[in-house]
This record gives sequence, C-alpha cells and structure tokens, in this order.
Amino acid sequence: MSSSSHAMPQPWWEEGVIYQIYPLTFADGNGDGTGDLRGIIARLDYLNDGDPDSETCLGIDAIWLSPINQSPMIDNGYDVVDYTDICPIFGTLADFDELLDQAHQRGIKIVMDLVVNHTSNQHSWFLESASSRDHPKADWYLWQDAWEGRDLPNNWQSYFGGTGWTYAEERGQFYFHTFNENQPDLNWQNPEVRAAIYDIIRFWLDRGVDGFRLDASSAYSQDPYFRDNPLKYGASDKNAYNNYHHLYDRNLPENHQIIKEIRAILEEYGDRLLIGETFIDNRLYDSIVFYGVNNDELHFPLTFEFPFSPWYPGYLQRQIEKTEKVTPVGAWPTYFLDNHDIPRHLSRWIECSLCVDSVAIAKAAATLLLTVRGTPILYYGQELGMVDNTEIPANKLQDRAVVKSGTGETPPPRDGARTPMQWDDFPQAGFSFGRDVDPWLPVHTNYHQLNVQAALQDPDSILTFYRQLIQVRRRSGALRRGQWRPLIHYPHEHLAYVRETEAETVLVLINFSYEKPLELDVLVNREAWTVLLSTTYKTGKLIDLPDTLQPFEVSIVQKLA
Repeated sequence: MSSSSHAMPQPWWEEGVIYQIYPLTFADGNGDGTGDLRGIIARLDYLNDGDPDSETCLGIDAIWLSPINQSPMIDNGYDVVDYTDICPIFGTLADFDELLDQAHQRGIKIVMDLVVNHTSNQHSWFLESASSRDHPKADWYLWQDAWEGRDLPNNWQSYFGGTGWTYAEERGQFYFHTFNENQPDLNWQNPEVRAAIYDIIRFWLDRGVDGFRLDASSAYSQDPYFRDNPLKYGASDKNAYNNYHHLYDRNLPENHQIIKEIRAILEEYGDRLLIGETFIDNRLYDSIVFYGVNNDELHFPLTFEFPFSPWYPGYLQRQIEKTEKVTPVGAWPTYFLDNHDIPRHLSRWIECSLCVDSVAIAKAAATLLLTVRGTPILYYGQELGMVDNTEIPANKLQDRAVVKSGTGETPPPRDGARTPMQWDDFPQAGFSFGRDVDPWLPVHTNYHQLNVQAALQDPDSILTFYRQLIQVRRRSGALRRGQWRPLIHYPHEHLAYVRETEAETVLVLINFSYEKPLELDVLVNREAWTVLLSTTYKTGKLIDLPDTLQPFEVSIVQKLA
C-alpha cells in the first residue's frame, strides 16, 4: 500500500482515529464501582499498545475524555467547581499526569473536555458573584432583574426544559442558565472571565494535553440587551425550547471571536486540536462557519446531521456530499456515529433496517465511518457493537440534569448509551473488580456474549473488523488523505465510492440489502483490484469487480498507479 502523497507531515488529528471515553463507565481501577483514571491507564494497551501490527489492540491515535474536573456531579462532570484539579471520583492530578505519560509512550494523544459555557453553582466564582451586586465578581455571570410587569427577565428557555432563569435570594436577582439551574452561564463579555478561562487552558496545555473539546461552544455569547427570542411561526407552547428562534441567547457574532482567541492560545503550543460542540439545531450549514473565515476557529465543529441520518444509502451519501461541498478549502471534516448524548447507532438503526443482523450493520457503519474523507471519532464500546441498555431501573438512573419542562414533557435520560464497557464475561463485565459494589450504571445483560475478551478470539467479530479496518486505514494514503468521489449518484441499495491519490485508488462497496447487482453510474476499470478488507473475499486476493454484491457485503479494494 502507498504512503501519503503529501511531502509535509499532516497534523496528527487529520490522519488519526479519535476514541471518546466516558470515564465514569469505561474502567474501574479501585473497585468502588465507578470508572476512574487508574482504570483507563490499565486499559491503554487495549486502545493502542504501540505496535502498529498488534493483533490485540484497537489501534486508535487519541482519547477524548469526557469531563474529569472537580464537580458535584449533578450533570456527571459537566458542572465544574475547580477547573485545575481532578474530581476525586476519578483520581488525582498525579494520576492524570501518569495517564498522559503512559498514553504518550504508546503514541496516544489526550484531548480533554472543557466545559466553560457555564460552571457549577457551587463554584467559588458563582458563590462570590451571587453574594452581592457590589462584589468584584458580580459581573462574572448573567444577572438580571425581572422586566417591569413580568415575572422573569425575558423568555429565554433552558435546553433541559422550562425557563432559563433562576432567582437567587441572596443577591435578589435572576441568573441565566442555558442548561440546568445548577449550571449558571458565565459572562464571556467580561474580560476578567475570559482571562481566567484562558489561564485554565494554558494550565492544561502546559501539563501536556493535546487539545480540547469545547462543550456547548456556540452558546458562549448572549445579547447584551437581553431581548426576547421570537416564537417560531405557528408555535403555541411558549415553554418549549425548540419553539423559539434562538437569536439572542446563543451563536451571536461575538462567539466566533471568543473561539478565535482560544484557538490562538492553542497555536502557541504547536500541534494541538480544538473540537467544538456547535450547539445550533444540528444543522451542518450553521456549524460549518465555526471553522472560521480564515480556518482560525475550530478544527472540528461537531454536527449531528450525519449520525442522525436514516440508515439508508441515499441519505447517508447526501450528508457526505454536503460535507464535501461546504467544508472550506484548507479545513478538514470529521464524522461520528455515537457519543454520550445520543442513543448508540445500532439502537437507532436496527429497527429501521431490512437487515436484522446487527453485526452486518455494525461492520457497514464502521466501514463508512473509517473510509470517508475526514477524521473518525469512535465512542467507547462502539467497536464491540454495544447497544443502549433500555432496562435501567428508575432508581439506578444517573442523568439527574434531565428535568421536567414547563410542558410536563421529560427528555429521555441519556444513561442507556453510557453503561459500563463490556470487557469480559465475569461479574460486572470486567468493568470493576469490586464484588460488593454496584457499578455506576447497570451493565447490559448481553455482556456474557458481547465483550472484548470474546470478540478478540472471534475472527468474525465486530471488534476484529474494526481493528483490521483501522490498520487498513493507517496503511493507505488514499484512505487517510485522498479525495472522495461517489460512483453512484442516487444510491438506493448500496454505496460505492473511491478515495484516491495520484499513487493509489481505493474503492469502497457497502451493500445495505440482500444480493444485488453492482450497478455503477461512473465507469471504472473492473479488473485487477487487491482486496484490503472484505466480508466476502480473502484479504490480499486479486479480484475483478463482481457483477453482484453478496447480502450486506462490505468490500474495500485497492488499485495502485
């Protein structure tokens, strides 16, 4: 296979594979039933043992850690009380330093979640701000009086339901919170707030972290006049968040300046990655502007259009084509299927697919994610084929941030996609060795069959396929850096596209149905392709392109120049 045709080395985050860990449920290192940093350290060799030809490691290049800062854990770490320390649930700063060192020895980068749209209401900054209107930190949060003749400052809603304003008795004013009432929004217009946060960013960069994922990164700016958001045409429920045009409480122009300033800090440290959750109705066209006019904002603005696409070739290809067309020149796309806030992709797609075999869907989805032009982000357990645990008893739920809205509707808790990693078929799926404690969330009952230990021994497992696919990607310049070109313009039953450089062409075939003719809109030479990975053909075999695709076939084949 060829190497990349680019003479200059590319940033690690353009060629690598990122793996998101939800630390509470990945691995418990001290036996208390809750995941921690020692547990992650103990499992690093599974993620990448430093051997590019390893038969036992997944082969990822970077870990994105969901929040591990000091927190009362009302929103499971997304409510921070100390940005420069580790929550004792996860360990200590010394543990984090060891994680950094051990990861870097294996060639694994560490990306931290940075939650700076808001703090916890137990943060010392907020306690001081709430104590008095004359305190030096009085203007560090968004405080307002109720408008004359009204009960609240304006009609801004909380994403979790109900008004976004909560009254603080000690100060005699309302504070705004985009999310839960225990998560007051910071006032990014205040230069002291900006300086304090930029010091926090430098603290972790100085420690050696390789980047950040900015939580709710498009909600940093609000209208200084606190004007009402307009209700959408035809909407009657004034308590529903999505019934408003959010013109004044998020994504204002100032937001881009803030992210530019954060990016500039990272640039001081060299090859560092900046990911952002572009919290704007999940629309690609809105998110894309967060690359910046001069590609000087986010490296990766995360948007949900691709993972929320139906499991149907035409819709998925349309999302890829949109991404190809709107990604700015010089910028780089990213794709993901799962994360901590949404149901796992197999839980979303199995019911709407003609294929009842989740293994086939998982391998097809993996192929799509790891062969399009862009950086893939995996979510822990995705490589096993983990699905949501929909049978968690009410008294075991941990997603306390999800609250009832004024309409009486309750957003579904996100716990189902956050259950413990399934390592083996021992009690608690090997997540914890503590026998007398319950894991933080119940383990899915399928762990006896679906776990890392069993999957590593099965040559046809989803995990084995992911490992092989990541190795194929690493060895192919076309899959890492090549252009993307579809061979079917309006696909109904299967996807066919190429990734190509001057030195190499890789053809990807994904059949979403039963046996189907391979009908291509674009003429290609059907002779003499080398199989890189396939559910039908043996790796390394020289084949001519078939006239017919086998049921739910995945084939990745290569032709060198």
